[in-house]
Amino acid sequence: MEENVGIYRSAENSEIAIAGIKKLKERYKNVKVTDHSSTFNTDWLTTIELGYLLDVAESMIYSANARKESRGSHQRLDYPERDDEHYLKHTLAFYQPDAEPQIKYSDVLITKSQPATRAYGAAGESGGEK
Repeated sequence: MEENVGIYRSAENSEIAIAGIKKLKERYKNVKVTDHSSTFNTDWLTTIELGYLLDVAESMIYSANARKESRGSHQRLDYPERDDEHYLKHTLAFYQPDAEPQIKYSDVLITKSQPATRAYGAAGESGGEK
């Protein structure tokens, strides 16, 4: 995840991450729990949590890939500009068994401060826009 869908992302890296998560989810179907105790069975708990973590990772990848802009800690190398017209929204990912997550958006309710450009790294140190 960190290598292909970290803060700095691209469509190419997202596709690599999607392929990787699909392979991991396929492997997960064959996971076996060998500890059969009924109390404090951490192997069983870890196995269940792993499945959920794979679902969350998949949702993160698809959500990041759908957002064609850069903002905050989501920096698309192939879309370096912020796009408030299309993406000043909350991203919602809906789990669907045996299918890709469904990505939708909801409007952001701005009550006080209007969004402003934030600069990070060298651009932030020099007072530049990006």
